[in-house]
Amino acid sequence: MENKPLLYSKNYVIRWDDMDAFNHVNNAAYFTYLQECRFDWLLSHNIIIDPTTFGPIVGEVGCKYLKPITYPAEIVVELYLNHKAGRKIYLEHIIRDKNTPDLIYATATATVIWINFTTGRSIMPPPQYDYILEDINKVNEELK
Repeated sequence: MENKPLLYSKNYVIRWDDMDAFNHVNNAAYFTYLQECRFDWLLSHNIIIDPTTFGPIVGEVGCKYLKPITYPAEIVVELYLNHKAGRKIYLEHIIRDKNTPDLIYATATATVIWINFTTGRSIMPPPQYDYILEDINKVNEELK
């Protein structure tokens, strides 16, 4: 996954409220971290979602839990581009320990599609979205 284009990363401080009765981060909190990372990535490129027009939705998401996150902890959620095919963008995430980057807590995948909120039908991603993905690919190629 790490050889794919890194789109964005975000740091989190684990909150006590994220914990469950088994003294580790609740599995649902992982999905919140992933969602916030994807949303903040869009905002970092000034892509604002207007619920009266169109925007991205998650068509499928999955998470592989590798090690429990316990309180206190600081994590980094990384967002990678897997590939784009037609109306779908396939993304991957790594959730790792901020202070021990080799410690990976989870990996995840997400398939994002753009829809017209009025019709409920999928549409091609807007041009600025393609531009961001192409720009990231160029930067990553130059770094090789």
